[in-house]
Amino acid sequence: MAIAKMKKLTLLSEHHNKESILKSVQEMQSLEIIPLKGKLEDELFEEFDMSDAETSQSDRQATLQDIEYSHNFLKNYVERPGLIERLKAKREIFTLEALETHVEGAEIEELLEKVSAKEKQLNKMDEQLKELNQEESFLRKWRGLSFHPEEADSFRLMHVSVGSVDKEHAAPLVENFKENGKIYFDEIFRRSDEIAYLIILPKEEKHNFNQLTGQYSFRELDYPFDVLPEDALYKNLNAQKELKEEKQAVIKYLKKWKTEYRNLELAEEYYYNLSARETAHDLLVDSAHLFLLTGWVEEEKVSNLKANINQSVGEDAVAILTDDILMKEYEEVPVVLKNNKLVKPFEMITEMFSFPKYNGADPTPLMMPFFMIFFGMMSADLGYGLLLFGVTLFALKSFNIEGSAGNFIKFLHTLSYPTMAFGLFFGSFFGIELPIQVFSLQDDVLEIMALSVILGLIQLLYGLVLNGLLKSRQGQRASSYVDGYAWFLMLIGFILWTGGSLVLEMPLLSQIGIGLVALNALGILVVSAVSSSNKALGLGLGAYNLYGISGYVGDIVSYTRLMALGVASANIAMAFNMIIGFLPPIARFSVGILIIIALHTLNIALTFLSAYVHTSRLQYVEFFGKFYEGGGKPLTPLKALEKHVWMEDNN
Repeated sequence: MAIAKMKKLTLLSEHHNKESILKSVQEMQSLEIIPLKGKLEDELFEEFDMSDAETSQSDRQATLQDIEYSHNFLKNYVERPGLIERLKAKREIFTLEALETHVEGAEIEELLEKVSAKEKQLNKMDEQLKELNQEESFLRKWRGLSFHPEEADSFRLMHVSVGSVDKEHAAPLVENFKENGKIYFDEIFRRSDEIAYLIILPKEEKHNFNQLTGQYSFRELDYPFDVLPEDALYKNLNAQKELKEEKQAVIKYLKKWKTEYRNLELAEEYYYNLSARETAHDLLVDSAHLFLLTGWVEEEKVSNLKANINQSVGEDAVAILTDDILMKEYEEVPVVLKNNKLVKPFEMITEMFSFPKYNGADPTPLMMPFFMIFFGMMSADLGYGLLLFGVTLFALKSFNIEGSAGNFIKFLHTLSYPTMAFGLFFGSFFGIELPIQVFSLQDDVLEIMALSVILGLIQLLYGLVLNGLLKSRQGQRASSYVDGYAWFLMLIGFILWTGGSLVLEMPLLSQIGIGLVALNALGILVVSAVSSSNKALGLGLGAYNLYGISGYVGDIVSYTRLMALGVASANIAMAFNMIIGFLPPIARFSVGILIIIALHTLNIALTFLSAYVHTSRLQYVEFFGKFYEGGGKPLTPLKALEKHVWMEDNN
């Protein structure tokens, strides 16, 4: 079910063809190379070198890191198109050969040195500016000093001291000055945490002065400039201005490095591709004359891959064999999900949980209808759905959004349809009740809860049937009944039992339901015992299996969140509308418009996020838990980076 059929491809060629063949494989981006070292013990491969290939892999990685670093550095300066323009632009398409030719002609090593030199120049300027800023701060504090401190050293009878003290020590220090009576002092500046003084005293008082100031951590001014603070500050500000202008000139120069910036992007692609091929060298086995490569590839891509390899080295220069996948290899075979355009965006939900095994089933198309219904029921607003529809459609039509981001936009666009449908079903438009509705999110809460439980039961029953079918296909007949069909029939029995007794008052229907429950409960015990080599243990496992009925009760209750979130979202929107309704008419149609837009934007974000999270949870826990095991791994082919450009698709 939507899992691509795989082939095992084995390739043998002469050693000198290795790089050309690996380029062809990388260009096709479809072959995952299997590491062969330690797996081949046949005498046929005795001549092959099984040791790691001696390559310049570490050098390539270092160069790649330098390119990425330089690219990120220039990103801060180079003039680039705006976000809207970048979203509209299409990526260039290259072949590996064209990319290699371009990068080899771009002199990347010299470019890296140029970028490094400019970075060092800017860093040096920043350090100089930092030092000048510190000097400026110092000089601004002392600009009130009208003489050079060194001039006071020539006084024969008086000692002059200039310095500062912490603010909390200033008052007691000044008090001691006043008590002494021989000390003259004047305040030079005052800051929030520091006060500076000019102090003059007889030289015979210097010893006492030093003892006194030592008690209060008085700091003598260390003045490193030849001119007065005012003049030094003027020179400092001029130096800062010149340095900033010089820095701006360098930045202006870097803004024009569009070609260099683009060359670094292409170099990143090229060196990543080169590094990936060198990594692939360690996955194959090599000799002086031949090399052997094997890997997994989709069956539908085998012919194109062969054709591309044959074109690069010649059909006679390479031997390519393809084999069907053996059952013993199922655990190792990587998986490629294959779905149509409608289902494909929902593959992200499966991938976040776990890839299926090769012999399993892709749950994406099985889960998608339920995901849409549940998301729509939790969002359930025509206005919100129309807004989601319009925004995503505009993004898809106006912008060239590709890759995973494009798939996510398509995913949201698809979910806008059930959101609009359930908005009509429940008659809600931005929290306003429409005159036509099937159920009201305000008045029919119990009916909506019953609908939620019914939808949940349908999904649970569907999951149990799928469990039975998949286990039967895998030859696990006992498990298909015990874990799938039996529980399906028991749940049907409980539904008939409950419906016949409490809803329809039909005793016959109720008795049929009781019979189904009892018969399949007994069947679980019997089949578990018969299929086990240890009958007592099998009987115990069957009894434990029956204990799982409590889990089904919890699963069914979990689906009531469909009602809870839908009702909560609608009532929050209604409450926001009521708040605006209480405003006076003038405020309602002025500031009220801005408020209601902000409030509904918040509710939309919370509604869609909650719907996405809780719908995913219902799939992962309640639905997948009934039939899906996962445990597979995705195909990881030898491929190009495709971060800044697309590689030409030859498939």
